[in-house]
Amino acid sequence: MTIGILIFSDPSQEQYTGADRFEAAAKDRGHQLVKIYEPYLSFEQDPPQSPLGKEGRSRILHRGEPLPHLDVIISRPNFIEEPSLRTYAVQMLVTAGYKVINASPSFAWAKNKITQHVFFAEHDLPCPRWGICRRPEDALRIAQNIGFPVILKVAFGTHGKGVFFAQDAQTLQPIAEYLAVRDGNPMIVEEFIKEAQRKDLRIFVLGERVLAAMERTAPEGDVRANTSNGGTGSVVTLTQEEQDLAQRTAKGFDLEIAGVDIIRSSRGPLLLEINSNPGFKELEKVTGKDIAGAIIEFALQK
Repeated sequence: MTIGILIFSDPSQEQYTGADRFEAAAKDRGHQLVKIYEPYLSFEQDPPQSPLGKEGRSRILHRGEPLPHLDVIISRPNFIEEPSLRTYAVQMLVTAGYKVINASPSFAWAKNKITQHVFFAEHDLPCPRWGICRRPEDALRIAQNIGFPVILKVAFGTHGKGVFFAQDAQTLQPIAEYLAVRDGNPMIVEEFIKEAQRKDLRIFVLGERVLAAMERTAPEGDVRANTSNGGTGSVVTLTQEEQDLAQRTAKGFDLEIAGVDIIRSSRGPLLLEINSNPGFKELEKVTGKDIAGAIIEFALQK
């Protein structure tokens, strides 16, 4: 079979999608993998009733050539900007009859941390105390109500970028002022869970099951446990409550491939965020599991 991997960047940034691992896993199973770069896609659409009386039809081009037949496409949305300008590519592919894994508009919801937190509140998902605001004075008030230290987050970010630690009001003020003028987007003020000791859990959900998980520890002098930011991963045994929370979150966002980040607290597991383009190379190294192969097999079954 021919499997497509949809990469939302030019080739220079494809390392964040695990494309090389997908290519090797597909080859090991006797399948061909085709890389599709979203910036190089173009779509042409005729209306249903054209002046010539022809039926409406669509044409999808990649690098100026017709997109070939693909049995299934795995979507890897490796972008961090406003997602509403990116979803059209998946929608057009689905409309043209392609089967796309992680095709739901929910992958766009998961790219926006503001939207994520609203979703957490709507679905009563346990997470650290938080608030959303635009003005620095409101950020300070929220932080004082939560209690210092706190974490500040921007709406769009990855690999721990856009996450700030504020020990006190003096630290928070210049960060909040900068975020307020940088682009005017809302910011998230979130409770810092001290008892977690700079650790969190990355839980990889595929379909409706937990495929693998690891505990991540932040490097010395940092609170961000992302392995891409210097954090280290280690083997972990999840509780049933942690597994249930990860599965419930992925299902709520309607994601077939999801990385769910959870932190252990004295109040039980708390949800930090969900990722629609979760990296898995460190997870493969820590757990010894062939995650790329599992995704390929899942996509072919679908």
